[in-house]
Amino acid sequence: MSKINQRIQLTDGRFLGFAEYGDENGKLVFHFHGSGSSRLERPTSIDILNTIGIRFISVDRPGHGLSDIHSKRRLLDWANDIAELADYLNAHEIYVTGHSAGGPHVLACAHQLPELVIAGAVISSVAPMSRKNAYDGMPIMNQLLARASRYAPWLTKQVRRMMRNMVKGDTEKATRQLMSSIPPADKEALYDAQNVEILVASIREGFRQGYEAVAEDDILINNEWGFSLVHIKPRIDIWHGDLDVNVPKHAGEYLAANIPNNRAIFLPNKGHFFVLNQWKEILEKLVYER
Repeated sequence: MSKINQRIQLTDGRFLGFAEYGDENGKLVFHFHGSGSSRLERPTSIDILNTIGIRFISVDRPGHGLSDIHSKRRLLDWANDIAELADYLNAHEIYVTGHSAGGPHVLACAHQLPELVIAGAVISSVAPMSRKNAYDGMPIMNQLLARASRYAPWLTKQVRRMMRNMVKGDTEKATRQLMSSIPPADKEALYDAQNVEILVASIREGFRQGYEAVAEDDILINNEWGFSLVHIKPRIDIWHGDLDVNVPKHAGEYLAANIPNNRAIFLPNKGHFFVLNQWKEILEKLVYER
């Protein structure tokens, strides 16, 4: 089986999809993708992973890519899936990273699995949406999706259905539409054709099974998470761009103010997708700087 199209069967009978990149003998990093994305989300250059000794495991969340839907799942249930995947890979210690909507999934694993998770990195991460002024600074469409996920889930499903129709159509057209919606601060990260190619492919794969699971993911992260940030024990690196509008900077500031053991890095003049150009720095700091 291809290393980018792997699946394991979990104890409840569901299948969990994942991809493996980089140094097969390197430090294990489990990565959790952003909204509507998939296991194809990874550093553009695999050479980066080989150079710094990282075995990068990118995991499909339920209903995305190759992973079966997990009906009525809670955010904390993700930790159970990751514990089973770690056991399958004979891993006793792992690092975890997550971009955007993947961030809460990192925090859930750090909270539930402190003996397995050495440290984590949340990149342009969502913060709990029950906090005061959570929607400040978000564009109207982002606000609509976030508010709908809390108060009108049916609308979230309609928005994600329209998005699936867009990304599953003509690839060139989908790329143009995606790029037209990108804020100016993110243009730099997406000038690289390879970055755009990976981003579009990952999102198309994320919607492989439909839009329902993507919408459920939105609903999950925009409602109560089921745990307190103050009880997270592993170290968490918080990376956030000052000019992020998808997830404004105050989300990262909230995480930094509430997670006890953290290192917060706020990047000037960077938007939501700076990760595409800074994977090496993020991974090196996570794994090799204690």
